[in-house]
Amino acid sequence: MCVYLIPWGKVKMLNFNIMDNLPHWSEALHKISKGMPHKFQDYQESLNENHVAATSWMVEKLIPVVEEDYMKQGGLRVLILNSWLGLPIVPLLCEHLDIAEIHCVDLDKEALELSKLFHRHYAEKKFIKFNHSCLDVPFAFKQLNMIDVDIVISLNTEQMYPLAELTTKNPYALFALQNSNVIAEMYGINCVNTSTELVEQAGLTEVYATDSTKQTYFAWDGRKEYDRFLAIGSKN
Repeated sequence: MCVYLIPWGKVKMLNFNIMDNLPHWSEALHKISKGMPHKFQDYQESLNENHVAATSWMVEKLIPVVEEDYMKQGGLRVLILNSWLGLPIVPLLCEHLDIAEIHCVDLDKEALELSKLFHRHYAEKKFIKFNHSCLDVPFAFKQLNMIDVDIVISLNTEQMYPLAELTTKNPYALFALQNSNVIAEMYGINCVNTSTELVEQAGLTEVYATDSTKQTYFAWDGRKEYDRFLAIGSKN
């Protein structure tokens, strides 16, 4: 068992109005309690401090790129790869960017069903259109390349094969990606050692932002440090 820690003390964290979401979160937790008790760990891990901080970091970096470099400022359409429960990425996107449509893609059908409940506030009150697709990303590029979106987000590209063949229907779409250089103890099958490697691996030709941060985790043999990388760009 490993415990992952990030020195986020100096990082500004985005937030969202959880009060609007609580009734629907309660409904989702009721569904977990009565019919999917094995999913409580997923819920707990989706709110892990490190995951929340890394997601906030991504959205913080994405906002200025959209505002300064992307041709479209409102009504954004987003594709989230390996979206899981959509926590906290969906609330952060919906409350800090002008979002019109979100495509959630994951291989976990139960996670997608719970995601519909967790984010019902944005569908019903903010009129954001949600699409939930149960797909294995590395083997679904043909379907994904038919989706017309403005932004593609993947917080864990180390979990999948390289995304060079993923283009979407929009040649100017932004790709906001994260990866890490941890191989031995984690599930990463496609790790990188630098942000430059992440850019090359994803096939980005225009780069608007790159960054990295040190993270630590505790494994059976003690504390270890690794790097998490971020890259935002396009393939046009």
